[in-house]
Formats: sequence, structure tokens, C-alpha cells
Amino acid sequence: MRTRQALVLATVTALAMRGGAQPFAASPFVVNVTQPPYSARGDGVTDDTPALQQALNENVGHHRLLFFPAGTYLITRTLTWPKRYAEHDNWGKTYLRGEHRDRCVLRLRDGTFTDAARPQPIMWCGGFGSADWFHNYAENLTFDVGVGNPGATGLAFYANNSGAVRNCRFVAAEGSGAVGLDLAHRDMNGPLLVRDCEVVGFARGIATAHAVNGQTFEHIRLRGQRDIAFHNEGQTVSIRDLVSDNSVPAVGTYGTLALLEATLTGSGNASRAPAIVNYNSGRVWLRDVKTSGYARALADMQTPDFAAAFRIQGEDKPGSLGPNLVEYTSRPATSPFPSPATSLRLPIEEPPAVPWDDPATWANVDAFGADPTGRADSSAAIQKAMDSGAATVFLPGSYNLRQTVTFGRHVRRMVGVGGMVNYGKGLRPDFRLAEGEAPVVVIEHFAHIGGGIGLDTPRTLVLRSVSDSPLVSGAGSEGGRVFLEDVVTHDLRLRRQRVWARQLNIENEGLHLDNSGGDLWVLGYKTERGGTLLATRDGGRSEILGGFSYTTTAGELAPMFVNESSSVFAWFGEVCFNGNPFATLIAETRGEETRRIQRGQGGTTPYTGYTPNP
Repeated sequence: MRTRQALVLATVTALAMRGGAQPFAASPFVVNVTQPPYSARGDGVTDDTPALQQALNENVGHHRLLFFPAGTYLITRTLTWPKRYAEHDNWGKTYLRGEHRDRCVLRLRDGTFTDAARPQPIMWCGGFGSADWFHNYAENLTFDVGVGNPGATGLAFYANNSGAVRNCRFVAAEGSGAVGLDLAHRDMNGPLLVRDCEVVGFARGIATAHAVNGQTFEHIRLRGQRDIAFHNEGQTVSIRDLVSDNSVPAVGTYGTLALLEATLTGSGNASRAPAIVNYNSGRVWLRDVKTSGYARALADMQTPDFAAAFRIQGEDKPGSLGPNLVEYTSRPATSPFPSPATSLRLPIEEPPAVPWDDPATWANVDAFGADPTGRADSSAAIQKAMDSGAATVFLPGSYNLRQTVTFGRHVRRMVGVGGMVNYGKGLRPDFRLAEGEAPVVVIEHFAHIGGGIGLDTPRTLVLRSVSDSPLVSGAGSEGGRVFLEDVVTHDLRLRRQRVWARQLNIENEGLHLDNSGGDLWVLGYKTERGGTLLATRDGGRSEILGGFSYTTTAGELAPMFVNESSSVFAWFGEVCFNGNPFATLIAETRGEETRRIQRGQGGTTPYTGYTPNP
């Protein structure tokens, strides 16, 4: 067992590596691609493809972080994530992180992918064959397709249930590049999150497709595309804060689209085009969309052909012409009781920024005797790390807990690299967060926390990229704020809290999400199995902006939405392949009266139910 002093020394050594400070403490679970056995050069001259492919082959699926120091990594063929290792299937669980987005570049050699009819990516992130490619991440990287590569795609990303592309940039020289970020390269892609990303150039900036499993976007910048900036062919997509500067349409969609707070600027030929093209009977909900330089804001058409919709320019449906759209829906709202036909407009807050501590100060639980293989009980060791006075506690491996671990008073961040805690164990909760000094506590990058987190404080909690983790809100959590970003949970019960969720996935049987007296805002909500998907009670307010139920078990068991003397707005669909979708979509109660909306009587794209003065 390494001593704590030896670990700190190794961490300090890590800080002196080429390219600057490593963002994680030294650990066998943090793999630097420029160090042996891979020894990528990152000098923009040496072909780094063999080194990086070896690093992927040996680390994909192993709950490890592949770290890319600053540099330009020259690529000469597609880097692929392997499906299998050592005769076992991978299940995803791969984390790529660059040191700095603008200084960490994967660049395709000029003139490599020249066939525009056969696009090939710099990196292809694989897939499992079904929707079981979990917890994959690409962060702080630039994908540059170079010059003379009209058949090049930046990144073909794939993840299920949890996964994200964060703070990445996709760049193509003029005339080069097919797709910046390709999420359409195979079906069943998602749920996943794309946040704080920019695409410059390419024929298409971002491409999505297929009917499942939902994709969520926030803070996206697109400019200089040749055909279209964002194209959605059938997917369920939720977007907030899209900025497009283009001479082509900003958005084309025939899936289910929720788009809010967008700024779409047209130039050149855009004066003859719509900013947004909704075709093939797609469903759209738009709010606070500002356009300029386009012929109209929206072409809302029935035609199945995008090019035809582009030529026809669309119909003058009420509210569609623009240039600015305050709130527009392609289908009328369903309201069991008289209600405004608009969204609640709950206040939207960003997750608070918590500064990263120097890795030399982190408490690595392995240095306190924790077993990163998950075989031995690590409860006491992790509790010692929590009580050490460190502000950041690092869990690099996977761990077995037989007793609940309580967060230390000084801890403001608990971070992993995709490991698991109590996989298949019966403890509940695994961690307890009570009173302490830090006003905000962040828990991030765990593929599984089986017993979940007990929340018994009104302090702000940020859960980021945490899977299979129930959140148990005790009475002491009332009045607090919770931010959920790229989270998989189940049986979620909220107590008079203010909650903001981005890409939320809940898959348990029975009641999925209960909002009792709080404010709940969700951008992208995906569910599976039967049972009520959202119950709002006691004057609560819930706003679901995009997503869908993947109804995989009996939909007649419960209403999809329950509203008891509360207020709800939902733009939320359903996909069901088993012939047993939800029979009751809405059960809304005001006073002593309950009204139900059965299948065929209305819909949830959108549903509005306002209780006066909740």
C-alpha cells in the first residue's frame, strides 16, 4: 500500500509533466498518452495515430481517464474505440480529457479523407450493438479536420444513459469537413449531453438522427457551415442557448425539438431561407428565438423532403414568421382544466462554478487504505479521507462500502474517473451529505453509486456525470438547490427544493420523479419502464423541456403525469415498441375534481396545467 506521503510526491511529479498541470492526482486510473508505453509526441509532425490507437485499445472500458497534455496530435486514419478486450465486451466507461481545449488538438493530416461521399471521422467512439455503451466522455479537446478533407468528420460520438461531449471545438478549413460532431452515425445514440461546444466550418455542424434515445444540448456555437448548421433526422432533441452565424439555415428537424434562448444570424444567401426548417410532420416547441438576416424565422411544413421545405419557405402559421419567436408550438397544448397555453418560464440557473483544487492537496482514498478493486470494505478508509481536512476527495477506482460514509465538513468536491461504488450491494445511502463549511458540494464522474446519496442539508449540491445513483432528500434538505447534469437516477423524491436538471435519465418501475412543493426545471428528460414519470404536488412547479418516455413495460399501470394542485408544463413525447404505451397521459386535480386525459384525447407535446397561485 502506498503511503500518503508517496502519493503526494507522485502528484507533485505529475504537475511537472510536459504540457502543464495534470487535472487529476496521480493514479493508475489516470493515463497520460504522452508517457510510456504510448509516448504520443503531440508535436504536429509525428504521426501519433499508432500511439493513440494503442492507448484506446488498452484503456477503453476500464474506468480510466485518458489525459491529453497540450499539443497537436497528428492523425492519419480513424481512431476507433474497441468493442472488446481480452475476450470480454466493453461497456463503454471511457473518459477522454484534454488539458486545455484550444491547446489540445487532434488534427487530421491534410488530404487524408478526400471522398465527400464516404465520410470518415477523426475518432469513432464505438457502440455495443444495443443501447449499452455507457458513461463515455470527451472533454477539453479540439478536432481539426485540416485542409483538403471534404470527407472528414470531427468526432463520431456515442454513449448511452450517461455521457457527454463538453467544452470541445470542431474546426474545418474552407471546403473541408463533412460533419463537425456526428451523433447520427448509428441508431440508439443517447441519452447524452453536449455542452459548451463550438463548430467552425464543415458541410453540417452537428448531425443527429434516429428515434431514440434523446440528446440534450446547451451553450452551442455554430458558424460557417456550408449546408446547414444543426440537422436532426428524427431524434428527440433539447437545446438551450444555440448561437448560429451562417448563410444557410440554422436548424433543420423532423424529430421532436425543444429549442429555447437561441440567436440565429443569417448572412448572404440566408436572406432567401428560413432560419429553422421543420419538415416531415416534425414537432417543435420554440421559445425566445431571435433571428436576423433570414427570410423568415420558421418554415413549418408537412413535406418529407428537407430540400423541398427549404424551397417552399413554409406556411404562415400563427407566430411562425418572426423574425423573433417568443413562444411557438407546432401542436396545440393539452390542458385538462383551463390554463395558459404557454410554458411556466421558471427561472433558469447555471450550475455554480466550484474552483478545482491543486491535485497535490487532494485526499486520494487509496492512500488511506481503500481498495480500488472493490473487493475489500473501504468504508473506514474513505471516511478517513473525508475527515482529513482536504477540500477534494478522489476515488480513482471502484469501491465496496459496508457502512455509510459522511462527507467531511471541509469537502467541497468528490471526484472519480468513472468507477463504481457498491455495485450490486445493499447499503443505502452510500454517502451522506449534511452540514458543512462549503456552500456548494460537487460530486462528479462515477459510473455507479448503488446506494446513492443521502441529502440532509439545504447546501447546494451539484451532481455531474453520476449514474445509477438514487438521491435521497431528507427533511433537512428543504429549501436547498440541486443541479443535476448528465445524471442517471431512480425513485427520485424532491422536498421543497429548487432543482435544475440537464439530461436526466430515470428508468425504475413505478413512480419515477416526485416534486413535492418545489421548483423543478428539466432540459432533456428520458425515462424507461412503466409508472408515473412525474408527480407534482403541494403547489410545486415543474417544467419539462424536451425528452420522451421509452415505454418498455406496461403503460396502463399509471398516468404518465400526475398534477395535484400544482403547475406543470411539459414538452415530452413517447416511443413504445411493445404495443403497450401509456393509456392515461395526464391525471390533474384541482380542489376535489380530477380530470384525466386518455390516449387519443390529447397529448404531452405540450401539456399545460396551471393551478392559480400555487
